[in-house]
Amino acid sequence: MKKLRLCVMALLIGILAFSGLFLCQTAKAASMDNSQFAAILVSILGFSMPADTDALSDAELFEIQSNMLAEAGVSSFADAEPGVSVTRGELANVLYDALIGPNNATVEDKIRHLANSDYLGGGETGDIMNSADVISALNIPALSTAIAEGYSLPGGPAARFAGTAGAETITLMPPAPRTDLDN
Repeated sequence: MKKLRLCVMALLIGILAFSGLFLCQTAKAASMDNSQFAAILVSILGFSMPADTDALSDAELFEIQSNMLAEAGVSSFADAEPGVSVTRGELANVLYDALIGPNNATVEDKIRHLANSDYLGGGETGDIMNSADVISALNIPALSTAIAEGYSLPGGPAARFAGTAGAETITLMPPAPRTDLDN
């Protein structure tokens, strides 16, 4: 009887260990990488991809998309690798610059401002972002509108905010109450 209990316990421990490994792999697979993020931004901005891109490798496609985004003012992908996961800091840079305009704010200030505005959860700069969180942030109307408006201009947000105080300095103010939450 004891041997049966030990075998059952060993089996349960093995199942739990395997489940834990599976969940870790699933969580890692759910992170958004640079090529996915670039493709979403290209789509939000309504850029047309050149003909015959179906035959390109992922790296070649990412290079085209990152060049298109760089022309629009999204410099985050300039030295990025396509398969590397997007961090909270990289996402914050794109979102903040579209909303406020490029300035001398630190990435931590950008994250704090976006978190205080309920646009992005708090966390560390290097935290890996999962796809659901990135898509959730990009689906907030104020953010998607700011991205579409800011990065669709030649020169990106810098052109949109040229001559305004927001583009030169940072003044973090308490966020206005959100009215576009789905809760």
